[in-house]
Amino acid sequence: MSKAEGRTHCVEKIIRFTPDEWERVRKLHEELTRYALEHRSFASYARRMLSERRIHVTEIRPLTDPEPIAREIDRIGVNVNQIAHWANANERITPEQVAEIRASFDRIERLLGDLFADRRDAGKDA
Repeated sequence: MSKAEGRTHCVEKIIRFTPDEWERVRKLHEELTRYALEHRSFASYARRMLSERRIHVTEIRPLTDPEPIAREIDRIGVNVNQIAHWANANERITPEQVAEIRASFDRIERLLGDLFADRRDAGKDA
């Protein structure tokens, strides 16, 4: 039984690289596999690159790393809680404090809007 029997990819070609070329190709493959797990094997990656000449990858930053947004929303929440505690203890709140709370909620709305816009834009690129 030959190596090619029973395989869908039965044509085999040998390709040679200089050390510099190989390092460049290896780095490209390594970078791609962070986002496109279907090309984890080098053979899959090489077939796609040779047959289609490119692989399009979309990185969705906020969805893969929500930490900066979560930290900012947490800080805003702490500020709002401090103002609410003070208002409950003193049974009154100044117009400036109301404006600060509104500004905090505007920042939350803007951050969430950016998050959803990034997600929407990433979907268009796919």
